Amino acid sequence: MAFQNFEEVWAALGRLYSDIVKVQESQQQTAAQLALVTERIDKLTEGHERLTSMLATLAGTVTQLAGVADSHERRLSRLEGQ
Repeated sequence: MAFQNFEEVWAALGRLYSDIVKVQESQQQTAAQLALVTERIDKLTEGHERLTSMLATLAGTVTQLAGVADSHERRLSRLEGQ
């Protein structure tokens, strides 16, 4: 692209500068949005880890209760057999 005079060059530089500023503003907005998304992912990860821990605890408790129930059933079976 050939420029005919200084005013055309100056106008083109002005448009280029405006475009650069718009890109920089867009990058800043994107970085802010990415920070929010990252924070949300971190919170979800923490929640998931807590839930996983709670489920593991619950599974252990259910296993213990199943053992207690089996023990009582065996005792009742022995008592009924007497």
